Amino acid sequence: MTPTPQEHTTQEEISTAPVFDGERIVISGMSGLYPDSHSVSDLSDILYNKINPVSEKGLRYKFSHPEVVQHSGSVPGLNYFDAQFFKVHYRLANCMDPMARKILEQSYQAIYDAGINPDDLSGKKVGVYIGTCFSEAEKACFYEAASRSGFGIAGCSKTMFANRISYWLNAKGPSMSIDEACCSSTAALEQAYLAMSRGDCEAAIVGGAYLCLHPQSSVHYGRIMNLCQDGKTKSFDENANGCAKSEAINVLFLQKAKDALRIYANVLHAKSEFTCILPGETGPRYGFYRDVDMSVDFMKKFYEEARVPAEAIEYVEALGCAVKEADKVELQAIEKVFCNEREDPLLIGSVMSNIGYNEAASGITAITKVLLGYHTGKIAANLHCDNPRQDVVAIREGRMRVVTEHQSFKRTYVAVNGMSVTG
Repeated sequence: MTPTPQEHTTQEEISTAPVFDGERIVISGMSGLYPDSHSVSDLSDILYNKINPVSEKGLRYKFSHPEVVQHSGSVPGLNYFDAQFFKVHYRLANCMDPMARKILEQSYQAIYDAGINPDDLSGKKVGVYIGTCFSEAEKACFYEAASRSGFGIAGCSKTMFANRISYWLNAKGPSMSIDEACCSSTAALEQAYLAMSRGDCEAAIVGGAYLCLHPQSSVHYGRIMNLCQDGKTKSFDENANGCAKSEAINVLFLQKAKDALRIYANVLHAKSEFTCILPGETGPRYGFYRDVDMSVDFMKKFYEEARVPAEAIEYVEALGCAVKEADKVELQAIEKVFCNEREDPLLIGSVMSNIGYNEAASGITAITKVLLGYHTGKIAANLHCDNPRQDVVAIREGRMRVVTEHQSFKRTYVAVNGMSVTG
């Protein structure tokens, strides 16, 4: 990703800026609900005031069990929805997965943030790509009494997360929900980017959604991967002990530069690939291996396709799931690709350290943090990283540095890396 030309500050950067390309794909609107945050502006306050919104009061259930972690990060306003405004039958609204309701609201907000009246998109080739995976509301919304009105299938079907938005807008472009675990929203961005590049749509809504509603999910997650017991996700720290579960509903609006009224950043490339090894019963308890060489090969292909040299990347917003083995593989892959011929240290960070693990929405959360960095001129600090791990050579030698204090940067090229069970 790169910022808009007007955000560059040095004379050299201004004088060498490329000629305006109206066909490039840009992010022109953004919106989101985050833990204790009604908006992206609230998220900015949390990031730059170093507040950890993950706490016991964030739990949506009372359930005493030794395997149920007693903290979470929760989004506000989950019980509110203007069904009439969004053309939703009141019985359907009562049976809708709350993620579907909130992603509809945030799509409106992102379009509005881009300076566009949603009515002006009617009949236009606008694609909708929503990243989502496991729903913790399905049992209550579909299998219990509320669904007997007959609206349960339409309310809980994941395809309707995207299709309902297209229906409301009367949009004529592609409309799909995508499940790639915690890479779901970044995979949605990839599909939107490819569709706009091909001319399948002139604009795109890209979203992600995840809510923590049921204690059983905490039990299952805790058994296959580490969930921290203290609510502090210590990405890249020597004392990393797992991540904290957290909610997010977020949306980006993509346009061609020639059509955009505002530009947060340029999207230069997007790509996904399966890069995990599934070892079966003999593997680690989270069920798959991350392979350094496979990750390196993928990243090298990415930058060849993007036509950007890896050493030009100023900052990497990494996954940083605070699982020691997984973090090490991610850092070693980044080291091999980015840290060979650098004059300045590569800056790295993870928004997961700030607000926890947003699963399907985590990719857009990471991108939103980057967009706020472009806007403010400073990368928000990682929290809970008092002892950056020394088993990664580039960190030990100073060629890679975890951003532990708000960091000014040149606002040039930034990479966002996502990893999941899909790669």
